[in-house]
Parts: sequence; C-alpha cells; structure tokens
Amino acid sequence: MANRVNDTEQRATERLLLIGSVVLITSLAFEALATTNAMPTVVADLGGDRWYSLAAGMVLAGQIVSTTVAGWWADKSGVRTPLFLGLTMFSAGALAAGLAPNLAVFVLGRAIQGLGSGLVMVPLYVMVGAMVSADRRPMFFAAFSFAWVLPSMIGPFIAGYIVDHWDWRPVFWLIVPIALVALLPLGPIVKRMPNPQPQDVTPPPAVIAALITGGGIVALQIAGGLRYAPMWIATGIGVILLAIGMPRLLPKGTFRIRPGVPAIVAMRVTIMGAMVGAEFFLPLVLDRVHNWEASQTGWAIALGSVTWTVGSWLQAKVHQWNHRLRTPFVGAITVLAGAAVAFTLPVASIPPFVTLVGWAFIGLGMGLAHSTSSDLSLAVTEQAHHGDVSASLQLADALGPALAMGLISVALSTWHHIGNGVAPYLPASSVSFILALLGVIAASRILGLTRRDTDLL
Repeated sequence: MANRVNDTEQRATERLLLIGSVVLITSLAFEALATTNAMPTVVADLGGDRWYSLAAGMVLAGQIVSTTVAGWWADKSGVRTPLFLGLTMFSAGALAAGLAPNLAVFVLGRAIQGLGSGLVMVPLYVMVGAMVSADRRPMFFAAFSFAWVLPSMIGPFIAGYIVDHWDWRPVFWLIVPIALVALLPLGPIVKRMPNPQPQDVTPPPAVIAALITGGGIVALQIAGGLRYAPMWIATGIGVILLAIGMPRLLPKGTFRIRPGVPAIVAMRVTIMGAMVGAEFFLPLVLDRVHNWEASQTGWAIALGSVTWTVGSWLQAKVHQWNHRLRTPFVGAITVLAGAAVAFTLPVASIPPFVTLVGWAFIGLGMGLAHSTSSDLSLAVTEQAHHGDVSASLQLADALGPALAMGLISVALSTWHHIGNGVAPYLPASSVSFILALLGVIAASRILGLTRRDTDLL
C-alpha cells in the first residue's frame, strides 16, 4: 500500500514538472522564433538597419554567459535561485523590450532576456535528473523537443500577423504571461528538490571564459553599427576577447577539428551558426529587398522548422552504426547546398521562392545532423563524461549563432563602404555559406569513429 502511495506521489510530481517545463520551454521557443520575425519592424522604428545584428543577437550573447553560470550555480546552491531569477529576468527583459522608447533600452531588455533564458534551462534538466525515474526521462526529453515544434511552426506567423495588423510591441508582451504560468506547477516541485552538497564558491574558469566570450561577441555586434576607425577598433577588441575566451569554453581540440567529440562540437558551432545566421536575416531581406509583409515572412521562417522536423524523423530511422556516422556528414552537405542556393536572396531580380528552396534544405540538413551528433557524442564518450559533453553541445548551439551574428554585423558594415550599394545584404549569405562549408569539413572528421572512443576526448 505504501509503495502504491509513493508511486502515485511520484507520478503527480513528474506530471507537475512536465507541465511546468513544457510551458516554460514553449515561452522560450516563442521568444526565440517569433520575435525574429518582428525584428525588421523593430529596427526600422527604433534605430535603423545597421543596428540589426545588435538588436537581434544580444539575447544570444547573454545566453552564452548565463548558460555557463547556471550549471555551477545550481550545483553550488540548488535550482531555486537560478530558476526563479532566470524566469524573472526573462520576463522583465521581454517587458523592457516591448516598452522600449529607443534602441538602447530595447538592446538592454534583450540582454536581460538572454541572461534569464540561459539561467532557466539548466535547472530544468537538473530537476528532471533528480526527480524523474530513469525509465520515464526519455519521455520528458521528447516533450521538451515537442515544446519547440509548435512555436517554431506557428510563432513566426503569429508574430507577423500581430506586426502587420497592430504593432511589434505586443509580440514581446505575449511572452510574459506564458512564462509566468509555468510558476504554478514548478513552484511546489522546487521545494521538494534535495539540498545540494556544499560546493566551492569560487567560479570555475569556464564562467570567466564565458564572460570574456560574451564580451567579444557584443563588441563585434556593436562594431557592425559603427563606421570607419571606431568599427575596426571594436572589431579588434572583439577578436581579441574571442581568441582568449572561446578556447577555454570548448573541448580541447575543437579548433583543430580533432576526431571525436571536438569534431562534433566544431560541426555544431558552424552549422548552427550557418542556419541561425541565415534565419535572423531572412525576414529583414524579404522585407527590405522583396517587400514581403511580416505575416508572409512568418511562413518562410516556419518552413525551415518543418524541414528540420522531417530531417530529425529521417535520422531516427537510421540504426546501423556506420550509417549513423555518415548522417551528420550528409546533413552538413545538405546545409551547404541550401546555403549556396540562399545566395540568391539579396538579389532583387531573383524571385525569393528560389531562396526558400535553399532554406528548406538548410532545415532538412540541420534535422539530419543535429540530433545524430548528440547521439554520437554520447556513444563515443564514457558515461562519466556525459554531463560535460552535453554542456559542450548546448554551449556550441548558443555560441555558433552568436558568433555568426557578430561576423555578419562586421561584414555588412564593411560591405556598406566597398559594395557601392550592390546587393547590400550579400555578406549575410556569404558568412552563412562559409560557416556551412566549415561544418562539412568538421563533419568529415566524424567518419570512422568507434563506440566509446575515450582516447579521442
């Protein structure tokens, strides 16, 4: 009888955690995907296109810092403080962005949003590990993935409809009540979490490296809005900070694309940068060059999410080890092919539907490569290192897009001076293509691995 009661309580706890987590992740996904479609209108209203990278990408820089801090913080003092502080910052940042009277306040709000969203995700994973039975954890992670699917398919269109018929500001306000609803089921769960063991309060080197890396990315994004000497000074500062911080954040051998986990992480950084870099500028170019309305660009953004889902479904059907090793390479090649077609987007004389074919291929390739690389990284790693590898992959997913936004920002500013008005957004497509090419090179270093290749870590 006691076992039955305990099992009932366990199921009730898991149900509350599942509901709260899915609601919270849905709000984060809506913020990441829906607000992208509102960005062209935001910068036109507040500051001009040259600050587009800063306005759109500041949230990514914040995520890099807080994602690294959150794991250390949760281990040191438990999940309550980082989770609730992150949720508060995420909501406050969204409100600030939606109420912003100028671009400076908007960027500040976006930075606070990014810091908050990074603090939230790690505690959710810690809670699942501590309070969900092992046989039901796969169902939780499947639900987490599904929580991204619906916002990715309808979020950009909803945002576009709101922008076209009302204003861009409600797009940010809508996020807040969705996020706060998650407090209702998560609050009681947090109180039941066991207290952590005493930990060293000294921040690990990775936290300092994350702060340096985030500063470098912000410097690049600011550089894109400057002109002449100030632009090159800011670019130099950004490059120096990234050269100091990034090698200390990623697994040793990542920049040499060493076979094993380093090559997998390198591929994730580059292909995520290629896709998100293209995604962030897709609505801007469709608006400025092809005169599309926001509701139209919403469907275009959603197309990549649909094909990503198809790619993820296809890779799940591949079971033989040698075939799974080839899947990330096939996915990276598909992303590269899509990025090559996407070169046509900034050319006004070429119908944008041609580019959307390329965008669909980018999403398909990401679906093939992304999920498979997560599985392979664990398969070639001893179980004792699974936590470190998972953290590296999450960091790569944030670092790649943030780095792409910074590079595109500087490239656009430089092209403004030398391009004589020809295809003004061409650098965005160029950076995405180069990153996709690097992703193919990294993926080629995954071929030939064997299970539990611990000597390659």
